[in-house]
Amino acid sequence: MTGNLYTNYTHGFRMYKAPSWNLIEEARSALPDAIVAMGTTDESTLMVVGEEKTKDSLDAAASVVEKRLQGVYVNYRRLSQKKMVVGGMPAMEFQYRGKADEHDWSGRLVVISRGKDVLTVLAMTYADSDLIQIQENVIARSISSLDFNVH
Repeated sequence: MTGNLYTNYTHGFRMYKAPSWNLIEEARSALPDAIVAMGTTDESTLMVVGEEKTKDSLDAAASVVEKRLQGVYVNYRRLSQKKMVVGGMPAMEFQYRGKADEHDWSGRLVVISRGKDVLTVLAMTYADSDLIQIQENVIARSISSLDFNVH
């Protein structure tokens, strides 16, 4: 990690990491297929990048990952779903709200098709916080900064 840039040579990507975020090893080990987890020290904002073991199309893989997410939250509500491009790769984004661990969360799930790989970016922040807009902007910046030209 250099300054505000997180680079993962094993999986070939780099992305913006907010200065207030740390790498969170426990969160990474708690999630199957997680590559990296980062967020605020109090874990009120988290981002996990993972790899899906699938041969499915982007749409099918995104649907499976979103269904899994629905099981994590009480009162999961999808706010939007859209196709987009992240780091030059086709992606599907879901924005949602839901309750987990006694908190209301605002989240974004981005499923990215990268050749034979499918990467997931799951980012969430407390929805009941004054910092929600700031943290959502930081999350958006991190996702849009994803770069897959790492060798």
